[in-house]
Amino acid sequence: AVKTGGGVSVPDGDVACEEGPVEHEPCTKPDYLSSSVRYNAADTALLDKDGDAVMMEWERPLMKAHASIMTSSTKKKSVLNVGFGMGIIDGFLQEWEPSLHVIIEAHPTVHQRMLKDGWGEKSNVRICFGRWQDEVPKLIEEGVTFDGIFYDTYGEHHTDLEDFHGLMANMLKRPQGVYSFFNGLAPDNLFFHGVACNCVKLQLEQLGLDAEFAQCEIQVNEDTWKGVRRKYWHGRSTYYLPIVTWNGEYLKNAAAQARRDDVGKP
Repeated sequence: AVKTGGGVSVPDGDVACEEGPVEHEPCTKPDYLSSSVRYNAADTALLDKDGDAVMMEWERPLMKAHASIMTSSTKKKSVLNVGFGMGIIDGFLQEWEPSLHVIIEAHPTVHQRMLKDGWGEKSNVRICFGRWQDEVPKLIEEGVTFDGIFYDTYGEHHTDLEDFHGLMANMLKRPQGVYSFFNGLAPDNLFFHGVACNCVKLQLEQLGLDAEFAQCEIQVNEDTWKGVRRKYWHGRSTYYLPIVTWNGEYLKNAAAQARRDDVGKP
Protein backbone atom coordinates (compact mmCIF):
# COMPACT_ATOMS: atom_id res chain seq x y z
CA ALA A 1 0.00 0.00 0.00
CA VAL A 2 3.04 2.23 0.18
CA LYS A 3 3.05 4.73 -2.67
CA THR A 4 6.65 5.78 -3.14
CA GLY A 5 8.34 4.59 -6.26
CA GLY A 6 9.90 1.16 -6.38
CA GLY A 7 12.40 1.42 -3.59
CA VAL A 8 12.71 -1.19 -0.88
CA SER A 9 11.37 -0.33 2.55
CA VAL A 10 14.02 -0.29 5.26
CA PRO A 11 13.56 -0.46 9.01
CA ASP A 12 13.50 2.78 10.96
CA GLY A 13 17.00 3.94 11.68
CA ASP A 14 18.55 2.41 8.56
CA VAL A 15 20.08 4.91 6.18
CA ALA A 16 20.55 4.52 2.45
CA CYS A 17 24.06 5.94 2.03
CA GLU A 18 24.83 5.24 -1.61
CA GLU A 19 23.58 7.60 -4.26
CA GLY A 20 21.75 6.08 -7.19
CA PRO A 21 18.48 6.16 -9.12
CA VAL A 22 15.59 7.59 -7.13
CA GLU A 23 13.71 4.31 -7.67
CA HIS A 24 16.31 2.63 -5.43
CA GLU A 25 15.70 4.94 -2.50
CA PRO A 26 13.79 3.61 0.54
CA CYS A 27 10.01 3.82 0.33
CA THR A 28 9.48 4.84 3.92
CA LYS A 29 9.26 8.53 4.77
CA PRO A 30 9.10 8.86 8.56
CA ASP A 31 9.12 12.68 8.39
CA TYR A 32 6.19 12.89 5.97
CA LEU A 33 3.64 14.23 8.45
CA SER A 34 5.95 17.00 9.64
CA SER A 35 6.99 18.09 6.13
CA SER A 36 5.20 20.12 3.46
CA VAL A 37 2.94 18.82 0.72
CA ARG A 38 1.26 20.64 -2.15
CA TYR A 39 -1.46 20.08 -4.72
CA ASN A 40 -0.17 20.86 -8.22
CA ALA A 41 -1.62 23.69 -10.29
CA ALA A 42 -3.84 21.36 -12.33
CA ASP A 43 -5.05 19.66 -9.14
CA THR A 44 -4.08 16.31 -10.64
CA ALA A 45 -1.47 15.35 -8.06
CA LEU A 46 -0.59 15.72 -4.40
CA LEU A 47 3.20 16.01 -4.04
CA ASP A 48 5.48 15.79 -1.03
CA LYS A 49 8.48 18.03 -0.34
CA ASP A 50 10.71 15.87 -2.56
CA GLY A 51 8.36 16.07 -5.53
CA ASP A 52 7.18 12.48 -5.07
CA ALA A 53 3.48 11.85 -5.59
CA VAL A 54 1.29 11.04 -2.62
CA MET A 55 -1.70 10.56 -4.92
CA MET A 56 -2.52 11.23 -8.57
CA GLU A 57 -5.53 11.65 -10.82
CA TRP A 58 -4.73 8.51 -12.86
CA GLU A 59 -5.88 6.46 -9.87
CA ARG A 60 -9.49 7.62 -10.33
CA PRO A 61 -10.82 4.50 -12.13
CA LEU A 62 -9.13 2.30 -9.55
CA MET A 63 -10.69 4.28 -6.70
CA LYS A 64 -14.11 3.91 -8.31
CA ALA A 65 -13.61 0.14 -8.41
CA HIS A 66 -12.45 0.05 -4.79
CA ALA A 67 -15.49 2.06 -3.68
CA SER A 68 -17.85 -0.25 -5.56
CA ILE A 69 -16.25 -3.31 -3.94
CA MET A 70 -16.35 -1.77 -0.44
CA THR A 71 -20.03 -0.90 -0.66
CA SER A 72 -21.06 -3.95 -2.70
CA SER A 73 -22.60 -1.27 -4.97
CA THR A 74 -25.24 -0.73 -2.29
CA LYS A 75 -26.33 2.47 -0.56
CA LYS A 76 -26.44 3.20 3.18
CA LYS A 77 -23.36 1.19 4.15
CA SER A 78 -20.90 2.30 6.84
CA VAL A 79 -17.40 2.92 5.47
CA LEU A 80 -13.93 3.86 6.69
CA ASN A 81 -11.16 5.37 4.57
CA VAL A 82 -7.66 5.67 6.01
CA GLY A 83 -5.75 8.35 4.06
CA PHE A 84 -7.70 11.11 2.27
CA GLY A 85 -5.03 12.38 -0.14
CA MET A 86 -7.01 13.91 -3.00
CA GLY A 87 -10.30 12.53 -1.72
CA ILE A 88 -10.97 10.56 -4.89
CA ILE A 89 -12.29 7.41 -3.26
CA ASP A 90 -14.25 9.46 -0.72
CA GLY A 91 -16.07 11.19 -3.56
CA PHE A 92 -17.07 7.82 -5.00
CA LEU A 93 -18.08 6.51 -1.57
CA GLN A 94 -20.37 9.52 -1.13
CA GLU A 95 -22.18 8.56 -4.32
CA TRP A 96 -23.34 5.45 -2.46
CA GLU A 97 -24.84 7.63 0.31
CA PRO A 98 -23.18 5.84 3.24
CA SER A 99 -24.94 5.87 6.59
CA LEU A 100 -21.56 6.65 8.17
CA HIS A 101 -18.38 7.74 6.38
CA VAL A 102 -15.31 7.99 8.59
CA ILE A 103 -12.10 9.47 7.15
CA ILE A 104 -8.79 9.28 8.97
CA GLU A 105 -6.21 11.82 7.75
CA ALA A 106 -2.99 12.73 9.52
CA HIS A 107 -1.32 15.43 7.39
CA PRO A 108 -2.23 19.00 8.48
CA THR A 109 -2.22 20.43 4.93
CA VAL A 110 -4.48 17.68 3.60
CA HIS A 111 -6.75 18.09 6.61
CA GLN A 112 -7.09 21.80 5.90
CA ARG A 113 -7.90 21.01 2.26
CA MET A 114 -10.63 18.64 3.42
CA LEU A 115 -12.21 21.35 5.55
CA LYS A 116 -11.89 23.93 2.76
CA ASP A 117 -13.67 21.59 0.36
CA GLY A 118 -16.54 21.11 2.81
CA TRP A 119 -15.96 17.56 3.98
CA GLY A 120 -16.45 18.59 7.59
CA GLU A 121 -19.93 19.89 6.77
CA LYS A 122 -21.34 16.64 5.37
CA SER A 123 -23.86 15.13 7.77
CA ASN A 124 -22.74 11.54 7.24
CA VAL A 125 -18.97 12.25 7.39
CA ARG A 126 -16.80 12.05 10.49
CA ILE A 127 -13.22 13.28 10.14
CA CYS A 128 -10.63 11.83 12.50
CA PHE A 129 -7.56 14.08 12.28
CA GLY A 130 -4.51 12.13 13.39
CA ARG A 131 -2.43 9.03 12.72
CA TRP A 132 -4.43 5.85 12.22
CA GLN A 133 -2.24 4.27 14.91
CA ASP A 134 -3.91 6.68 17.35
CA GLU A 135 -7.38 7.02 15.81
CA VAL A 136 -8.25 3.40 15.04
CA PRO A 137 -7.95 2.23 18.68
CA LYS A 138 -10.38 5.03 19.62
CA LEU A 139 -12.91 3.76 17.08
CA ILE A 140 -12.50 0.21 18.37
CA GLU A 141 -13.00 1.44 21.93
CA GLU A 142 -16.24 3.11 20.80
CA GLY A 143 -17.39 -0.14 19.24
CA VAL A 144 -17.72 1.34 15.74
CA THR A 145 -17.82 -1.25 12.95
CA PHE A 146 -17.87 -0.88 9.17
CA ASP A 147 -19.29 -2.62 6.13
CA GLY A 148 -16.32 -1.43 4.09
CA ILE A 149 -12.77 -0.39 5.00
CA PHE A 150 -10.06 1.05 2.74
CA TYR A 151 -6.40 1.70 3.56
CA ASP A 152 -4.23 4.00 1.44
CA THR A 153 -1.45 5.67 3.41
CA TYR A 154 1.83 7.18 2.28
CA GLY A 155 5.47 6.56 3.12
CA GLU A 156 4.83 3.80 5.66
CA HIS A 157 6.57 0.43 6.01
CA HIS A 158 4.90 -2.84 5.04
CA THR A 159 4.91 -3.73 8.73
CA ASP A 160 2.53 -0.80 9.27
CA LEU A 161 0.11 -2.47 6.87
CA GLU A 162 0.40 -5.68 8.88
CA ASP A 163 -0.24 -3.78 12.11
CA PHE A 164 -3.28 -2.14 10.56
CA HIS A 165 -4.69 -5.51 9.56
CA GLY A 166 -4.52 -6.68 13.15
CA LEU A 167 -6.68 -3.73 14.19
CA MET A 168 -8.89 -3.69 11.11
CA ALA A 169 -10.24 -7.15 11.90
CA ASN A 170 -11.83 -5.68 15.05
CA MET A 171 -13.82 -3.14 13.01
CA LEU A 172 -14.91 -5.13 9.95
CA LYS A 173 -18.52 -6.26 10.25
CA ARG A 174 -19.21 -9.99 10.29
CA PRO A 175 -20.06 -11.68 8.01
CA GLN A 176 -20.68 -9.06 5.31
CA GLY A 177 -17.69 -6.70 5.74
CA VAL A 178 -15.32 -6.03 2.84
CA TYR A 179 -11.79 -4.65 3.20
CA SER A 180 -9.44 -3.38 0.51
CA PHE A 181 -6.25 -1.36 0.15
CA PHE A 182 -4.32 0.43 -2.57
CA ASN A 183 -2.13 -2.32 -3.96
CA GLY A 184 1.18 -0.61 -4.54
CA LEU A 185 3.21 -3.51 -3.15
CA ALA A 186 6.57 -3.89 -4.94
CA PRO A 187 5.29 -1.85 -7.90
CA ASP A 188 8.39 -2.09 -10.08
CA ASN A 189 8.72 -5.88 -10.21
CA LEU A 190 5.82 -8.19 -11.10
CA PHE A 191 7.43 -11.25 -9.48
CA PHE A 192 8.01 -9.54 -6.15
CA HIS A 193 4.57 -7.94 -6.42
CA GLY A 194 3.10 -11.44 -6.56
CA VAL A 195 5.20 -12.56 -3.61
CA ALA A 196 4.09 -9.54 -1.56
CA CYS A 197 0.42 -10.18 -2.39
CA ASN A 198 0.75 -13.78 -1.24
CA CYS A 199 2.42 -12.67 1.99
CA VAL A 200 -0.50 -10.34 2.70
CA LYS A 201 -2.95 -13.12 1.86
CA LEU A 202 -1.27 -15.48 4.34
CA GLN A 203 -1.31 -12.87 7.09
CA LEU A 204 -4.99 -12.16 6.55
CA GLU A 205 -5.75 -15.90 6.66
CA GLN A 206 -4.37 -15.95 10.20
CA LEU A 207 -7.02 -13.36 11.08
CA GLY A 208 -9.84 -15.41 9.56
CA LEU A 209 -10.03 -13.42 6.34
CA ASP A 210 -9.93 -14.54 2.72
CA ALA A 211 -8.17 -12.38 0.13
CA GLU A 212 -8.54 -12.46 -3.62
CA PHE A 213 -7.12 -10.07 -6.19
CA ALA A 214 -9.40 -8.93 -9.00
CA GLN A 215 -7.69 -7.90 -12.23
CA CYS A 216 -8.38 -4.33 -13.35
CA GLU A 217 -7.05 -2.95 -16.60
CA ILE A 218 -5.32 0.42 -16.24
CA GLN A 219 -3.32 2.56 -18.65
CA VAL A 220 -0.93 5.20 -17.30
CA ASN A 221 0.62 7.43 -19.96
CA GLU A 222 4.26 8.38 -19.51
CA ASP A 223 3.28 12.05 -19.71
CA THR A 224 1.36 11.51 -16.48
CA TRP A 225 4.64 11.53 -14.58
CA LYS A 226 5.81 14.96 -15.78
CA GLY A 227 6.62 17.05 -12.73
CA VAL A 228 6.83 13.97 -10.50
CA ARG A 229 10.25 12.92 -9.23
CA ARG A 230 9.69 9.17 -9.35
CA LYS A 231 7.00 6.74 -10.39
CA TYR A 232 5.00 4.50 -8.10
CA TRP A 233 3.48 2.59 -11.00
CA HIS A 234 5.72 1.06 -13.64
CA GLY A 235 3.99 0.52 -16.95
CA ARG A 236 1.89 -2.53 -16.08
CA SER A 237 -1.59 -2.64 -17.60
CA THR A 238 -3.09 -4.83 -14.87
CA TYR A 239 -3.85 -3.72 -11.33
CA TYR A 240 -4.60 -6.44 -8.80
CA LEU A 241 -7.39 -5.07 -6.63
CA PRO A 242 -7.58 -6.70 -3.17
CA ILE A 243 -10.98 -8.00 -2.05
CA VAL A 244 -10.87 -9.21 1.55
CA THR A 245 -13.84 -10.90 3.22
CA TRP A 246 -14.50 -13.08 6.24
CA ASN A 247 -13.89 -16.81 5.90
CA GLY A 248 -17.18 -18.62 6.53
CA GLU A 249 -15.60 -21.60 8.28
CA TYR A 250 -13.63 -19.30 10.57
CA LEU A 251 -16.80 -17.43 11.57
CA LYS A 252 -18.62 -20.73 12.17
CA ASN A 253 -15.83 -21.99 14.44
CA ALA A 254 -15.61 -18.65 16.25
CA ALA A 255 -19.35 -18.72 16.94
CA ALA A 256 -19.14 -22.29 18.24
CA GLN A 257 -16.29 -21.34 20.54
CA ALA A 258 -18.24 -18.36 21.84
CA ARG A 259 -21.17 -20.66 22.67
CA ARG A 260 -18.87 -23.03 24.55
CA ASP A 261 -17.41 -20.12 26.48
CA ASP A 262 -20.91 -18.96 27.42
CA VAL A 263 -21.80 -22.39 28.78
CA GLY A 264 -18.81 -22.27 31.09
CA LYS A 265 -19.78 -18.92 32.57
CA PRO A 266 -21.41 -18.84 36.03
